Order: sequence, then C-alpha cells, then structure tokens
Amino acid sequence: MSMNADIGKRLKLPGSMYIKAVAVAVALAIITAISTMWGSYPTLVAITIMVFYVYSLSWSLLADTGMVSLGQALFFALGSYAYGIFVISYGMNPLVAIFAGPVLGALAGLVVGFISSRLRDWYVGIFTFALTPAGYALAVSSQLSPWTAGAVGLAVPRFPLPSTAWLPFSAALAFAAYIVIMLIQNRRIGFALSAINDDETAAGTVGINTRFYKTIVFGISGYLAALAGAMFVALYTSYIAPDYFGYPDISYSVWPVFYSMIGGMGSPEGVLLGTVLLDPVETAIRSWLSSISVTGGNLALVIFGLLLVIVLLKAPKGIYGYIVRYIESRRTKNGGRNGTR
Repeated sequence: MSMNADIGKRLKLPGSMYIKAVAVAVALAIITAISTMWGSYPTLVAITIMVFYVYSLSWSLLADTGMVSLGQALFFALGSYAYGIFVISYGMNPLVAIFAGPVLGALAGLVVGFISSRLRDWYVGIFTFALTPAGYALAVSSQLSPWTAGAVGLAVPRFPLPSTAWLPFSAALAFAAYIVIMLIQNRRIGFALSAINDDETAAGTVGINTRFYKTIVFGISGYLAALAGAMFVALYTSYIAPDYFGYPDISYSVWPVFYSMIGGMGSPEGVLLGTVLLDPVETAIRSWLSSISVTGGNLALVIFGLLLVIVLLKAPKGIYGYIVRYIESRRTKNGGRNGTR
C-alpha cells in the first residue's frame, strides 16, 4: 500500500469517530447523572475522574508518539499554580483563569519538547522526571514564595459557578479534551505522530519533520496536563501544594501512566475506561491504607504497579484492547459460521 493511500485510510474515519464520540459523551453524562443522584461524595469522586481523565489523555498523547513522560506532574502543577496566581495575585476571573493558566503548561511543554526532541524512548522519561524536583524547588523557594506561598501551599477562592455545576463543567472539559485527541489522531498530524512512534528514522526519511511534531505534541500535552491541574484546584481541592510537582510524592507523576496503560494506551476510550475503573479504587485504597499505615499512599502505588504488570502480561493493549480483540474474534467466528452455511 502506498503512503498516500495509508494517509487517506487514516483520515477517512469520520463515521467511527462520531460513534465513539457519542459513546464517550453518553458515558460521561451517565457518570455525571448517577454521581449527582448519589450525593456529594460520589460527585467529588466523579470530578476527580474527569480531572484525571484529562491528565491521563495528556500522557497517552505523548506515549502514542513514542515519548514516555515521567514528569507530567510538572505541567499539572504549573497549571495549578498559574490558575491560583492569576486569580489571587492578578484578580483574574476564575472562569478565564482556568483556561489561561494552562497556557503556561503549554509553553513549558514546547520548551521541554524542543529540548527532548532529540531523545528517544525512556531517555525522555528520565529527562522529564528530573524536571519535577526542579519545579518543586522553585515553588518552595524564597524568591517565588510571595506568589506560591512556599512550602505552606496556596489556598484559592471558591470557584464562582454553583457547586452543582462543577461536575457537569468538569465533564464538559473532559469531553472537549477527548475531542481534541480524536481530531489529532484522525488528521495528518496523527499520521505523522504514528509514523514517528513506529520508526522515527524512517519517518524522517519520508519528509516528516520529527523534531517539529514532537515539540508541538509536547506543547499540546502540556496544556492538557496543566488544564487538569487547574481543574483539580478550581473544582476539587481549592488548595495548591508544592508536591503537585510529583516530588517528593511521585504519585502525581505515575497515576496517569497507570490509568492509561491499564485502561488501554493508544485509545482515548481505553484511557477513559482505565480512569473510571481505577480512580475510585485508588481513592479508596489510599484512604484505607493511610488509615492503617504511615506509608499507605506508597503502598497504593505498589498495589497498582503489580496490577499493571498482571494486566500487561494478560492484555498488552490494556483492558479496552482486550475487549476490542475479544469482540472482533467473536465476529470473525460468527462470520465464518455464517459463511459455511
């Protein structure tokens, strides 16, 4: 098959894209409706699902390009702090700040992407992971403490929308992030990113500017991760802590990895499935383990790490990939039976 035909095949997916988009919209609406009916605590859990879905999408987008980031918490925290500083120090409307703050994450993503565009595989992970303690050090430094409040953290005002609207608003943002990922995957940029993931050297030889695309996708990923951070602060915690940088608490860096890989990396629907299944479980496990052990949060990471190993051994493409493969195999068998009649 020629390259032009390959591109055309990838671009010609409007029908399946719309079907998937409707399914995701329905799923988010069901989560919103059920959580609202069950009360305030399920509503808060549902908000974290929306937040970490956006966050996990940001990581999965990079992973689909062959770049494994272990420092997404850098952008998550930048979005949190930018939102808080814009609202508190500059009096910006929170409804504007929740979209303006993540621009800082996008700019940081472009810088990190440009620097790391020559790196491949896990070297990107090592480089990005090394940035998280640097971000933490800046947040607690005396030079920036007038804006960040140092190690104490920053309390932010209540989000101006009625609390009953926080979950629908977060669900709308999650769906918007999903649409962005789908549009990227089903356009020429998606083909370029897929080609880079498959063989970066070969992609370069056919005219794909690998450094440009890797830089751009880091900027998009940085914005989405920062948006998740702003959502987390505005709609859930009303507080910003320096450990959002993923240091010394690495959980903010690894949860999107777990949700994406267990759910189904490479598929935004799989990422949603992983987040919906695992985020409430993670919250419950961390709460229970923390009540019986000082290191409860770290034990939760160990448990999910073991779960990740088990899932990848049984289903390398995650739970969603396993379900899709099972359905396709059943269709093939049924088609073969019908053909023999």
